Amino acid sequence: MEGKTVVITGANSGIGKETARDLARRGARVIMACRNMETAKQAQDEIVKETGNQNVTVLKLDLSSQASVREFAAELLRTERKLDVLIHNAGFAETFRKTQSVDGIEFTMATNHYGPFLLTHLLIDLLKRSEPSRIVVVASELYRFASVNLNNLNPVGSLPAYLYYVSKCANIMFTRELARRLEGTSVTVNCLHPGMIDSGIWRNVPFPLTLPMRVIKSFFKTNVEGAQTSLYLACSEEVQGVSGKYFMDCKEANLSAGICDMEKARKLWDESAKIVKLTEKEIMAETGNTKLLIKHIDVSSLTSIRAFAKEIVANEPVIDVLIHNAGVAQGFNNKVTPDGLEFTMATNYYGPFLLTHLLIDLLKKSDQGRVVIVSSKLYQFASLNPANINSINPINYFSLFPIHLYNLSKFAEIMFTQELARRLQGTKVTANCLHPGVIDTGIWRNVPFPISILFKPIQMCFRTPEEGARTSIYLTVSPDVEQISGQYFRGCKVHQLNRRVQHVARQHELWEASKKLVKLTAEDPQI
Repeated sequence: MEGKTVVITGANSGIGKETARDLARRGARVIMACRNMETAKQAQDEIVKETGNQNVTVLKLDLSSQASVREFAAELLRTERKLDVLIHNAGFAETFRKTQSVDGIEFTMATNHYGPFLLTHLLIDLLKRSEPSRIVVVASELYRFASVNLNNLNPVGSLPAYLYYVSKCANIMFTRELARRLEGTSVTVNCLHPGMIDSGIWRNVPFPLTLPMRVIKSFFKTNVEGAQTSLYLACSEEVQGVSGKYFMDCKEANLSAGICDMEKARKLWDESAKIVKLTEKEIMAETGNTKLLIKHIDVSSLTSIRAFAKEIVANEPVIDVLIHNAGVAQGFNNKVTPDGLEFTMATNYYGPFLLTHLLIDLLKKSDQGRVVIVSSKLYQFASLNPANINSINPINYFSLFPIHLYNLSKFAEIMFTQELARRLQGTKVTANCLHPGVIDTGIWRNVPFPISILFKPIQMCFRTPEEGARTSIYLTVSPDVEQISGQYFRGCKVHQLNRRVQHVARQHELWEASKKLVKLTAEDPQI
């Protein structure tokens, strides 16, 4: 390990400290990433004195805090030219006391899964520049007593003792999905069970459970023994090129069938990325696509839409696809935008209507421009009143709950799509809308109590966001729909609409009224 740089989390005690001691003895540059700086510095002094290796440093890292993880990674990227091995060793176990991190995440999961997940993303470029490099994840055989609930990945109300097992499940699923995503690189990742160790992780076991724990601990491995598989995966030539595996006692071990479900591992990854709030740069590092930009737009605000469109028109020569995906659903909270528009309709319909007008010229410059509008089959539970078209802006219609306005906005989106398609005939721009399925996304966060209680079991039947995105992607990329316009899709197939939403005169009437409400001018692009 001479000349190699190793980061070890939780290296101030237990098997992490013994791992650091052994690697220092082998001549590695060891970076001890620890939450408790006092005990970390004591461990550092002890290791330096014993091994004679002066290249042992300590950096502050609290894995339960996303801010701390980001600060640690930023410091490491500033000072280190390479990273040969990243060992996710730190762990936390609680018995009954329920706590949350500063980010509002259940503390055990924050420390044992989300922290390492975020840290890996932040350091992955450095690991890739240091190839061949390794990631080692300390999991546990206790994963067999739990499973990850993909419908509740922030289980703040669950028993912490059980969540330790859940976090170890997550560690293994993360390892396998990370290995899949790193295929084609020389970065490997493996996880391990260190054995039952008499380490500091059990210090939170309360009395009187401490009494039987003393007996059980007499059968535990020592910290030195527990560190051996971590060291094997960090150093051994025998595992060079091996990735996505689970080890016990320095040998590959079998996993249960349930934890080998790669679809679940992928879903856990996607949801974890949301929970740790991965940024543009971090997504680039994961996908390898450097053409990802983030721009600010509030589609409920006409001013924000115009500012966004102005910047796009100034900087982009062409737009090939415009996907109207943003949406909001209110419960019983009537809300009006600064423009005097009902909030749900402004976000879901008026905003996309205005944005399409402002960007239409760039779409026409494309060889095959597409407008994709995410609607919903819930349109069937609403209709527009042709006798009073201003009911599409029902600020004072207290009998019309905002949850109904979500359905109404979806109705309007479909009418908009069909009218837009008619107006674009003779151009190379098509417009289609879709029902993505009923999705467990953040759009339902505004459903109030006590309806939210009834909503929980229903959400278990929802599609995942990735499943819900498939029809949007189909309409964006498939050559099968190049010449199709004005249609409504479900499950990547054209689906029949009811007659109410296809009323041509009403569609035209809605269009003209919408132009007035979003304040289109003669100077704006016309459709």
